[in-house]
Amino acid sequence: MKRFAVFIVALVVSFLGFAQQPSHSIEYEYHNVGVFNPEWEIYQSLNPKKFEHITGYYREELAKIILRAVSSRQVKIYDQRKREISLDTVLNRIIEFEKREFGHTLKKDSVFKFIYPYISEYSFEEFVRYDFKTLALEKTIKAYCPTLVRYKSFTDEKIDTVRLELFWIFPQEEAIDQENKKNQASKDEYFHIPDTVISAQPLKYPVQNPYTTSLFRKAKSKDASILRADGSKFNAPKEIDDLFVLKSNIYILNDETGLEEKKEIISDIIPEDIKNLRIGELWSINRNNLVIKKQVKYIIPLLDIDERGFQQLGIRIQ
Repeated sequence: MKRFAVFIVALVVSFLGFAQQPSHSIEYEYHNVGVFNPEWEIYQSLNPKKFEHITGYYREELAKIILRAVSSRQVKIYDQRKREISLDTVLNRIIEFEKREFGHTLKKDSVFKFIYPYISEYSFEEFVRYDFKTLALEKTIKAYCPTLVRYKSFTDEKIDTVRLELFWIFPQEEAIDQENKKNQASKDEYFHIPDTVISAQPLKYPVQNPYTTSLFRKAKSKDASILRADGSKFNAPKEIDDLFVLKSNIYILNDETGLEEKKEIISDIIPEDIKNLRIGELWSINRNNLVIKKQVKYIIPLLDIDERGFQQLGIRIQ
């Protein structure tokens, strides 16, 4: 009877411990996201169906919505430390930037019209909700900063760019202020961008461990949400299993022959090897208060192979 009571107590404790395990985590993060693809636009060398990006029209329309609201003083603008800045300050910075870097002389009344095509990067201050059970990512934008990106040269060997952060917008707070104004109520009017915006999302402790462990568990159990990196289905279960093995070749000197022999080394990929995600997002912006919303469309885990870049694990979570 005593053993049975101990067993019941242990079972209850373990159940309570399991029930208290977090299923999600909300992190406060900064991200820089580029929305300009000069290689495709200049040389027409990339297939837009394979390389997802924001095309010229949608990228410029996004910039126009923001800059028109700023120029009409529909919203306040700040520096990153949330000190309010004036419209003249921004215009003077752009004029000085263009004069210094390119020798162009811009007039104040034509500055924003000139830079529409060059607003090709955004910095985001956002809250990211990681769901460890479903692997879903949900984002809430606290603030963002459009950035002017100008290309001095663009070749296969060298890409020379200069950047200028314009201003920060805190749209949620602007939205609250507008709601408190009488007779200013208006329906939300969103401009939706159908192109997928691709960016890298770093995974940091403590989010990394439960998230990547759950990712591996879902993949190895052949969950329906696990697809190939290009979005197609796997033909056989073994194709998924092979993704978790890393093969490499080394050359070993044979003492008898004096020749180098190639040998294949096989090592297992573990959850801790995934420190970054490549995510595809759909963006939309509210024309009235400049709130930007992001919908994460898919997630691709990335392996940290070396300092120069990443290698895709080969699976896509939708």
